[in-house]
Amino acid sequence: MIRFRPLLVMTLFSVVALAVLISFGRWQWEKYEEKTAAAEEPVAEMTIEQYQAMPDAIQFVHGVRPDTREQGWRVFVPVVFGDTIVFVDSDFIPEIAPPNPEEVRVPAVLRLGAPISGASIRPEPPAPLTLSPRPLQRLWFAVDLNAMGRNGGLENVADYYIAGAYVGADGRSAANPFALAPGADALPPARHLGYAITWYGLALVLLVIYFAYHISVGRLSFAPPRPPEE
Repeated sequence: MIRFRPLLVMTLFSVVALAVLISFGRWQWEKYEEKTAAAEEPVAEMTIEQYQAMPDAIQFVHGVRPDTREQGWRVFVPVVFGDTIVFVDSDFIPEIAPPNPEEVRVPAVLRLGAPISGASIRPEPPAPLTLSPRPLQRLWFAVDLNAMGRNGGLENVADYYIAGAYVGADGRSAANPFALAPGADALPPARHLGYAITWYGLALVLLVIYFAYHISVGRLSFAPPRPPEE
């Protein structure tokens, strides 16, 4: 026969904590499933020619390179492409300190008018906890094409940008590390899986502690049934 006399306050706090831990675990599991699905989707590629770079409207987006975990600033150069303005993620400045817009030039590959090829990406809305932009310094902490265009005095800004190749100091070009599928980001799916397991594991530990404590103070017992009296 199970005899259980739960402690009221401890039970209330445990129920709330358990709900929070399970919700965090479910959230991370959903992110794991989303990232896994996004990783399997191909990234749309496009090439544009006959464009004109606009050096006076360059914007800078803070980012952490997925390949090296290095912080820096992505250089978004707007180019006139037909009747549209298209931002090109064309370079990466590996410095924590913000760049001086007056000292940053258009990357050479865009000045020479070479065709621009790269992933065509429609950015997602900024996350709720994203830092506020600093338009006067042309600094952004999430890709917001409309706002970036207005800050540069531009109209007819496309709802996508091109993640072009980065050219290193040695002149070699490399694939843009930020050219990720929609819904993906620098954090790999396995990391979210690990977080989900951690939250669910903490929920299990909470249950074990809760019932173990009740057993230790005699409020939970598993007494065998009494034999019938003769």
